[in-house]
Amino acid sequence: MSRSMMVPALVATLGLSACAPTPASGAMEPAPATVTPARNQCEASKASAAIGQSPSVEVVEQARVQAGAEIVRTLRHDQPITKEFRYGRLNLVLDAGGRIASVNCS
Repeated sequence: MSRSMMVPALVATLGLSACAPTPASGAMEPAPATVTPARNQCEASKASAAIGQSPSVEVVEQARVQAGAEIVRTLRHDQPITKEFRYGRLNLVLDAGGRIASVNCS
């Protein structure tokens, strides 16, 4: 390689090495594990008293509080629903007569 070609190659190499991270002096200890505070944990079994009742505002709210859910949704028996999991959501599934047939969390 001629000198005229070596200079640009050397400049490019030095330029790229300036972008590389520099190693820290000494060994670094891993960061301590952090504990994420518990969010509302939905427990559908605690809202089972709502089964058989009409989904009035009071019954729905009481079921949400009993289950420890952040939110609640009421689903008709033939209603298409999304399948995404949402932590802390209580589902009240209604029967054909409009009464709460089952409860679950998702």
